[in-house]
Amino acid sequence: MEIKPLAGLTKMLRVLFVIVIVITVIAILAGFYQYHSYNSLPSDVDSNEVILPADGISAIVGLIQAGFGLFLVITFFVWIYRTNKNLGILSGEQMTFTPGWSVGWFFVPILCLYKPYQVMKEIWNVCHKNQSTNYSLIGWWWFLWITSVFLARFTFKLAIKSDFSMSYIDTIAMYIMSDGLDLILNIVELVLVTQIWIAYSKNANTYKLRTRLQNRLADKFLGEISTKEINKYCRLSKK
Repeated sequence: MEIKPLAGLTKMLRVLFVIVIVITVIAILAGFYQYHSYNSLPSDVDSNEVILPADGISAIVGLIQAGFGLFLVITFFVWIYRTNKNLGILSGEQMTFTPGWSVGWFFVPILCLYKPYQVMKEIWNVCHKNQSTNYSLIGWWWFLWITSVFLARFTFKLAIKSDFSMSYIDTIAMYIMSDGLDLILNIVELVLVTQIWIAYSKNANTYKLRTRLQNRLADKFLGEISTKEINKYCRLSKK
């Protein structure tokens, strides 16, 4: 199996996180400006019947935010796929999740509520050679991810029905809350990716040396010793 470089992809992902964080801060500021603009309207003006300059600013920022957000999510999934695949080759560990399913579980109803957490936990464990038992960062990431998804869907539905169920200004407040949660999520995700990358790069050379040893042993004792036995020996020797 081919090992694809992870350094360039990780760097691009981290840069995207920083860009999205900046855009999200701008979106929050635009949201407050929009909220203030509608809050300053005379009491006899229906907020659902007017369009203000703040609406145009929020719309433009929202489109930019959506575009970069989609690119970020796709890149993040590619990063998960490649990290899982590389670790399965380099570490000699039997990964519970295949590269495909490490991403696929994000899209399976109900199971998507906990399987992706297990995927990231396995990546964390293998990167840290099963020596790190502190999963608080992963727990916070997954809690924020789930909450962000549900809040975004809830806010979108309220925006559609704002003419009937609530005023437009209340919908703006919900969008500000959603952006605020996304801001925290993106910061936590950036820290999580960085921590995994540090552990991955630190142990990458060890993994590569063990892979070379496995290949040499397999060539030397072809037919006399199985790959499974070689992997077992390498795992025992590192303990």
